Amino acid sequence: MERWKYFIGWGAAIAMATLWLVAGIWKLANLSDFQLKMTQLLVPVAWSLPATFALAVAETFTGLLLLRPTWRRWGGHISTTLLIVFMVYVGINYEALRGADCSCFPWIERAVGPGFFIGDGVMLLVSVVATFWAPRSSQLRSSLVLLGGIVILAIVSLIWDQAIVTQEYDVPETIQIDSGELSLREGQIFVYFFNPTCLHCLDAGITMAEFTWKAIFVGVPTQDFDFASGFVDDTGLRNVRLSPDLDLLKTKFPFEDVPYGVAIQNGQVVEKMRFFEKPELEERLRQVEFIE
Repeated sequence: MERWKYFIGWGAAIAMATLWLVAGIWKLANLSDFQLKMTQLLVPVAWSLPATFALAVAETFTGLLLLRPTWRRWGGHISTTLLIVFMVYVGINYEALRGADCSCFPWIERAVGPGFFIGDGVMLLVSVVATFWAPRSSQLRSSLVLLGGIVILAIVSLIWDQAIVTQEYDVPETIQIDSGELSLREGQIFVYFFNPTCLHCLDAGITMAEFTWKAIFVGVPTQDFDFASGFVDDTGLRNVRLSPDLDLLKTKFPFEDVPYGVAIQNGQVVEKMRFFEKPELEERLRQVEFIE
């Protein structure tokens, strides 16, 4: 191989390997966070965790394959395939992602647009270069051992992620609601954070309106408090106490995106809700006896 092709091939491989490793390792370390982002990208909740797990493993594996010349061509093929799959998926769901969804999740508005296809197209070209000028791949058994190691690492990360016991929260003693003050240290209270202009929050509210609640339901709008009453009416939720104490509650119960819910029993957080699709939501609420 000519020297310039050798160096360009190495440069392309290192560039793509760096991108895949950063993406894959971040996902391995933040499985729950990316699982939530997968649902925001319209992946069904039931598939979001398996998809996150598979993507984290695939990206990490691809990055490591690209760094070793004897595996580089395989890594290049996987890299190219992943990029094409991403582009096809975003293309199919482009209107939905750029429409109602991006207003709820600003990161999607930043990530999904014409620039996404330009960026992915450039990466696709770099990936093809790394593949085309790579030597014929060999040592399949060794690469499968590497894959097995990454899968084991991902399983350990998943177990750790799923096994983390609900942390101790400094639950406020009282909060302001529309009818006065409410104690969070007595009884069952469900705190629902929502954006009155977010369709995802509206859908979650409509779903929860179907339940018979045993807990006190507190709604906390993250913006446009004046629109909160209309939002609640649109959902069909009944007996909702609206609270303006967003800053206090968000400090105590930090979250990134809405909808988000916290189930509190006698001053202790017993459940956190980030996914609001049935039947998972209903099962979790019934498990902590917040609904009949």
